[in-house]
Amino acid sequence: MPTTPAAIATGSPESTSAGERIAHLGGNAADIAVAAALTATVSEILFASLGGAAFVMCKKAGQSAELIDGGDVMPTLPPIESRDPKGWFTAKIAYGDGIEIRGGHAAVGVPGALAALELAWKRHGSLPWGEIVAPAIELSRRTYPAGKTMAAWLAVSGHVLFYPQPASRACFFPDGESPVAEGAPFTRPEMPETLEQIAREGASALYQGDLAVAFSKEILTHGGFVTLEDLRKYEPVIRSPLSLKSGEFSMALNPPPSVGGSALATLVRAAEHAPWPKENTADQISLLARCQRGLVELRQGKKTFSGFDPSFAAELLERRDLAEPHTSLKSPSTTHISVTTADGDSVSLTMSMGYGSGVTIPGTGIACNNSLGEPELNPRGFFTIASGDRLISNMAPTLAWHPTDKRMLAIGSPGAERITTAIGQTWLNVALTGLSFEEAVAAPRLHVEMVKDRFKVLYEPGLDGSVLGAKWELRPFDEKHMYFGAVKLTGIDSSGKLQAVADPRRHGEAIVTER
Repeated sequence: MPTTPAAIATGSPESTSAGERIAHLGGNAADIAVAAALTATVSEILFASLGGAAFVMCKKAGQSAELIDGGDVMPTLPPIESRDPKGWFTAKIAYGDGIEIRGGHAAVGVPGALAALELAWKRHGSLPWGEIVAPAIELSRRTYPAGKTMAAWLAVSGHVLFYPQPASRACFFPDGESPVAEGAPFTRPEMPETLEQIAREGASALYQGDLAVAFSKEILTHGGFVTLEDLRKYEPVIRSPLSLKSGEFSMALNPPPSVGGSALATLVRAAEHAPWPKENTADQISLLARCQRGLVELRQGKKTFSGFDPSFAAELLERRDLAEPHTSLKSPSTTHISVTTADGDSVSLTMSMGYGSGVTIPGTGIACNNSLGEPELNPRGFFTIASGDRLISNMAPTLAWHPTDKRMLAIGSPGAERITTAIGQTWLNVALTGLSFEEAVAAPRLHVEMVKDRFKVLYEPGLDGSVLGAKWELRPFDEKHMYFGAVKLTGIDSSGKLQAVADPRRHGEAIVTER
């Protein structure tokens, strides 16, 4: 079949190559995105694991968008009096200002990534499943250089989080003492058999087959809660996206129970309501800071920023299911994939495994999430939501399209609470300022957070924080930094051409294939 003209942006060269291969086989946007995501479970194992979560936003030309929710789920829990698990440990990690999480087997939730990827392929793909999994299998059979972001995370978290369990130690500490370094030869010798089972059996291999048995046995034997029945009952959920009009575009955003799409919608609506100053002036910097501060305040149940449309905020962030999450969802272990094809199909796909539990399922190579052990994902306390319920997420895969011409884009980012602000600022630069896709991604960013009851503005070179005055605590960066997210943007621009941009702030790669 002829090559599919496609714009592809992912978090690793290996994932982008996988997508390119599928495009050359004539695959559509869903085929390309799912193949790239499965390959990311090898090349970006700590960010896109089969033991984590995924959200997939899909839209075919002329059709409505849909969101496939593969979020992590609370497993079957013991009686309340027995919910002081022995199977986890406290990990203090020197990340940012320092974080404290729970790792270990009891921190592992029921993973949804593979189920969501398979459903996206079943509903929207065109090539055989075996072709989709093949690039991941081939990568898993060889040695490849360890990525920059994975090595950086292991450098700060490896010994406290991944070293204690023998299976994880064998994977991420190849010499038995030091975590794998950037560019060092890296391999996952147990992954080929796992992926081959998935190629033969589909997602059922992990939710009903031998992989499910191995997963549940490892977790339950060491004080965790994920049962074989939990895995068998897992179902990805098809949701109607949040809809937003912005500028001349229609947008589709990740709906509840995730908070990322709601936060992004509110941030964009606030900037437009202000209104948005088109030029990159002091007024624009001030408005960005005030909008982000208002978002933090709304998440805390406050209503102090008049720039927000009250009815819209009430509809979104003041909903009962969105009001309580903490202002900062800090997990760094996230990746994003964007794909747009010349025929107008788009996929925006975000994956995460949280900080990681430090648990690898022996004999499979599957690294596990720690969604039950992250305070930010459990704002009411650990084990307070019902078995079978989904945990919250800040992931925000987003699509946008013009109603009358061919302009469209798929956009998303890793970056914890910076997901919302990275996507929001990039989108405002495209839709309201009129920058090109590449200029919008490269433009300097700022991020507002609350530290000890004081608002702190962190910002990159190219922005003058001094215009904000003395009411803000300022934290300038010396260079554009991965802290501010890593947007992956693909789309069709105003000239009708396919464009793909991978944010230079983190490791990633973007290409455009031609027929």
